[in-house]
Order: sequence, then C-alpha cells, then structure tokens
Amino acid sequence: MRRRSSLAGSPVLVGAATILIILVAVILSYNANSGLPFIQTYDISANVADAKKLTTGVDVRIGGKRVGQVNGIAPEKGRDGRYYSRLTLKLDQTVAELPRDTTLRIRPKSVIGAKYIELSPGTSRETIPAGGTIRESATSASVDLDQVTGLFDANLRRSVRTVVAEASDGFAGRGADLNAALAVLPDVLDRTATVLQNVSDPRTNLAGLIRGADAATQALLPTLGDLGPLLRGVRVTFGALADESPALAQVLQRSPATLAEARAASAALTPVLRDAAALARELRPGTDQLPETVAALHRVAVRGIPVLKRAPVLGRQLEATLRATDRNLQRDSTTTTLTLLKPISDVLLPTLKVVAPAQIRCNYVSLFARNASSVTSTGDRNGNWFRLILLLSTNQTLGKQSQPDPNLHYNVYPDADKGTCEIGNERYLPGRRLGPVGGGPTTNLKTTAPAGTPEGPR
Repeated sequence: MRRRSSLAGSPVLVGAATILIILVAVILSYNANSGLPFIQTYDISANVADAKKLTTGVDVRIGGKRVGQVNGIAPEKGRDGRYYSRLTLKLDQTVAELPRDTTLRIRPKSVIGAKYIELSPGTSRETIPAGGTIRESATSASVDLDQVTGLFDANLRRSVRTVVAEASDGFAGRGADLNAALAVLPDVLDRTATVLQNVSDPRTNLAGLIRGADAATQALLPTLGDLGPLLRGVRVTFGALADESPALAQVLQRSPATLAEARAASAALTPVLRDAAALARELRPGTDQLPETVAALHRVAVRGIPVLKRAPVLGRQLEATLRATDRNLQRDSTTTTLTLLKPISDVLLPTLKVVAPAQIRCNYVSLFARNASSVTSTGDRNGNWFRLILLLSTNQTLGKQSQPDPNLHYNVYPDADKGTCEIGNERYLPGRRLGPVGGGPTTNLKTTAPAGTPEGPR
C-alpha cells in the first residue's frame, strides 16, 4: 500500500505558501490607507476652503470615535474662479447615512501639526447619500498653533515690549482707579456691543464713511501748507475753552441727565418717526409728480391772474345778484314754484334721460333747425308752405282690412337707439326709398368754429 505525502514533507510547497502569504500581507498593508478589500464603506466628500495641510489617511471621528479616514484630497476650481479643496471620506457603514445638516471641522491632533476630521451629525430628516457632498458653508477649521506664533515676529515683539513698559508706568500708583474702571467695564462692554452692532449693520455704511474720510484726507493733502494757521487758530479756540472750564464742567455734569432725557424722548419718538418714515414712503409717488403739478399750477396762475383782476367787478355784481335772489326766495310765490318743481322734475326726468343722450350724441336739435329751412323753402306768391309726404295704407284707409296694417307703425330708423345718428343724416335714393340706405352707421359731420373764435371752456 502506498503512503500519502503531507504538505510539511514538501519544502517547495511550504516555501510557495510562505511567499504567497507574505505577498498578500504586503498588498493589504500597502492598500490599508484605501481601506481593506471586500469591506463595504460609506463614501462621501466634503468641500473645504482650506485643507490646512491635511494628508490622506488621517482619522475621521464622531464624538471622539474613529469612524473612517480621509481617502483623497484634490484641489477644485469653483464657478466664481476661487479654488477650494475636495476631501474624499471613506466611512464605516455603521454611520451611514449622515443627516443633511452634518458639519465638518478640521481640528489639531497634537501641537506638532497632526490633524483629524471631526464630524458633528445634525438633526435633519434628509440624509447625505453615498457619493454625496458636505457643502463648504458647513465646514470649518481650527486655528493652528503655528499661525498664532507666526504673528509674533520681531517687530510685533518689539511693539509688545514697548506697550507693556508704557502701560506699567501708566498703571503705577493707580490701583484704585483701575479697580473702579474694572467695576464699570461690564456695562461699558454691553453698550460697546450695541455700538458695534450698529456700526456693523450694512445700513450704517461704515465702508462708505471710511471711503469718504479717505477722500477728505486726499483733498486735504494739497492744503497742508495752509493748515498751520488753522491749527494756530484752533489753539486760540482751545485756550478760550480752557478759560471757560468751570462752565464746561457744569455742562458735562448735566450731560448724563440730558442724555437720559433724550433717550427717554427718543423711545417715545420712535413710533412717531416710524410712522413718519412710512408716510414719507407713501408720499414718494406724489413727490415724483410735484414738478409736473407745479408746472400746471404755474400755467393756471398765469391764466388766472387776468381773471382775478376782474374778480372785484364780478364780486359786486354777484353781491347784487345774491341780494335779488334772496328777495325772490322770501316771496311766497317762489316757495310755491319750488314746491311744484319736484313733481315736474319727476315727470321730466325720464324724458331727459332719453332725450339728453340722443341730443349729446347726435345733436338732433341742430339737425332739426338745419332741415327746417328746406322744409319751408318752397312756396308761391302767397308765401311758403310745409313740404311733406303722406304715406297712406290704402287697405287700412278704405276699410278693406280688419286688422291693422303691419306697416302702420313702421320705424324708418331702427338703428337710432343703437348709438348711430341716422335721423337727419339719411341719404335719399330718388324714386326708391327714405331712411338709411346702408353702408355702415351714419354720424354727424364734425364742424369747426369760424376763424378767430375764442376757445371755449373744456
């Protein structure tokens, strides 16, 4: 019977297995920074303004626990032309998926410059999917120690020594005053915070103030030679103020109470000023129309001055007229007449509602007066007579028809109530018909006033 050989009995196989194990170990150790193979990870990226000398392979931590590493760092160019760094993070599946409002901070790991990434998961219900990105506005970085120490160059150190020496001389023997200053310092800082908030408000336009001060300084540079007399005059002014120091001291003593009153008054005036600002905004469209309105008022004034010059005569005539009207109103007959006007107007009003629009639109009274002359233009030696045409229905006149003729009340102008002016403007076809001939609605001809006729009121 043949004996089976074992692996330990073959030196070649043992050597090959050992070499294979060593190669696998080397490959795994070389690729350790990119993660172990066959292990799923949660890969995301983050955009940071400055990578702060990060290197690949540094830890990514959440609450101090390592949950992954930085797998890549690459510079990117944004749409605005500014460069930023894009970090590729390879995280454990145990932290997937992070909330959308997760923040990232680059923090120092030691004083010698080592760093790590700290993630602070947010509370958003939306999450960052695999391959997602933490936006740049949600990333930050701590200040490195070398940046702080780098500020203290030779010039700064020399300046600090000078300040410390001068401050030591200034504080010598003033411990009580320093303690009093420290006691009021919190209140001063609170008020300073309010002042700084006002200064930092965009509406304060501090940048505009600085630019204006720079422009004023540039404007003063050519006049430096003239500033000597000005400063001497200022010295005289300050000397005069020094002579009035007791009065100035009283003013300064009363200033806090005055400022307190002004502060209380400003609190009461704030709603008024707010309403005044709202009123000014509402009046702004009206003020835009002021130039045109003023020009129109000027034209009215120019035309009205001659009229006003004749106003005294009109006033005297109007006074006489009003007195006569007053006497007439005191008569019984006037009261009776006014009483009767009410029923007359009630009867006349429906008629006027029909007649007035027709007259205003078609001017029928003038058309009647114009045509009346042709109606009475024919006559003989005995005088003129009216020309008319009798349209008779023979069957109706002779009693041959028991029912009214359908044309007995025929309306020759059916469109007169529809906005046209047919009556008086009709065209006559000889031997054919009267009334509108067709060809569209008829309108009154426009007439112009004779030359030299003054323009009437509008």
